[in-house]
Amino acid sequence: MKKFYFLLPILLFTSCATVEEDTSAEDNPILVTKMVQDGDNYTFSYNGAKIVTMTNTTDNFKRTYTYSGDLITKYLDTYADGSTQTTNVTYNSSNKITKKSSTYQGGTYTTDYAYIGADRVRITDVLAHTNSTKTYVKDVYLNTDGSLKNWTETVADVQPGTNQNGTGILKNVAYDGGSFPFKNIIGYTRLMDSEDMNGSTRNVIDYNNRIQYTTTPGDEWTIYHSTYEYHTNGYPKKDTRDFYEKTGTSITDTEITTYEYNHL
Repeated sequence: MKKFYFLLPILLFTSCATVEEDTSAEDNPILVTKMVQDGDNYTFSYNGAKIVTMTNTTDNFKRTYTYSGDLITKYLDTYADGSTQTTNVTYNSSNKITKKSSTYQGGTYTTDYAYIGADRVRITDVLAHTNSTKTYVKDVYLNTDGSLKNWTETVADVQPGTNQNGTGILKNVAYDGGSFPFKNIIGYTRLMDSEDMNGSTRNVIDYNNRIQYTTTPGDEWTIYHSTYEYHTNGYPKKDTRDFYEKTGTSITDTEITTYEYNHL
């Protein structure tokens, strides 16, 4: 199962709306301090409501964040072998993300965002290595609160001696009424590193994204259903996530995530 911190350019997304943070206790916001995901232990440190580090103590991984005002403009990943990866983030005058870029082990990863009205954004992900380039172009639609609704996409995979093309769809994403555990971290929900980070302050319960290639047999997919257990104030204490094979009928894996907070 993929790690929480992995850079997943094929799934990047950002909200076009103003993120609604929990202001009921501005001087002492509810923040995740510990997470256990699929057996891996994560800890989080803060300066006020700004995240400073996220550490996977199981894998000896650390991510360090840099802010400009209330926007996260850079984060540095340090891996167990001592290698590092820096991701730079830029925004427009409306504080909407416009670009993310990084390099790691000979590969270059870029994501560009082009906003088309209030409910639509075109996202282009490029993964470039020596002699190969893979490009995803997503036509994304948003809900009225700025959260991810659905998308259609095309894929072009250029490899030495072979090219592949594909088309894909993300079906309508379903959310519940609970609070996203990281919603009160300043600037955090603007960083879209996985399907969990989708511009919403709520939690995803159903997600179904599948790409089918036309030139060579083969699919890519992320399909899951999440069941949350909540504290009385609406913040989750446990997420049981069932992952499915590409038809969405049979469970292939189950991932359990638990959360602890600075206060509830």
